[in-house]
Amino acid sequence: MNLRERVESRSVRGLTRLACMLALVGLAALCFSVIVPRPLPVIFAMSAGHLIGVGAFLCYLLAVILDVGRRGGELPPSPSSAPDAAPMPKEKLS
Repeated sequence: MNLRERVESRSVRGLTRLACMLALVGLAALCFSVIVPRPLPVIFAMSAGHLIGVGAFLCYLLAVILDVGRRGGELPPSPSSAPDAAPMPKEKLS
């Protein structure tokens, strides 16, 4: 099984969850550097924190691309194209 088949077999939900977890870890690293403003935490946040954030973004982007590819390029219907609800009865003003 090559890399492409492994990525395609991964679920979109799993990639989205991984993206969320990576984003939270990156955010924690950046917040830690604000709370403890010493040189090493700041350097770690500026390098590793941003790399973790880029990894989260790439996982989310891959999940979107895989989801659109599975749908055959069709997007889900927009809320404006849904059928309208029955109109509400008008009340008489007395």
